[in-house]
Amino acid sequence: MSVHNILKPKSARQIIETLSEGNCFVYMQGNDVDIEKYYDLVRASKDDMLILYPERAMTFTDAVCYRPFVKSVVTENPWVISCYDKRKVWVIRNGNWENPNDQTYGCSVNIITSNILGCHNTIPMGIAEGSYGIERFKEKIKNNEFKSDRY
Repeated sequence: MSVHNILKPKSARQIIETLSEGNCFVYMQGNDVDIEKYYDLVRASKDDMLILYPERAMTFTDAVCYRPFVKSVVTENPWVISCYDKRKVWVIRNGNWENPNDQTYGCSVNIITSNILGCHNTIPMGIAEGSYGIERFKEKIKNNEFKSDRY
């Protein structure tokens, strides 16, 4: 069992302060169930401890060719997540920040999208199912149904 799982950190700030910088926090936008975790991330970013969604300021090519920052980041981009070792990746599971079970460094974007982000279909739902798919997607986010079967 890794040191990270024994510590059971309660907040992003505790992770950064005890385990150093360079962590990758995975937070899906629209996850209202764990909104307090997001507020904790925002407070840490205001204290200049981490960067919120760095991919927003990148082109697609920049995101695919991403190189980790020294500072910790918050992201939901599978290309960014695949640049971090699993010991530096933190996802919310059962209300706690935990490391994923599978290695994330160099991992396939499709595997990260399915196992960590909980999106089992990489074809946009609007295309696959029309407007009905978009409404179902929003309902899944609202009900916090994006959970991997592997965790």
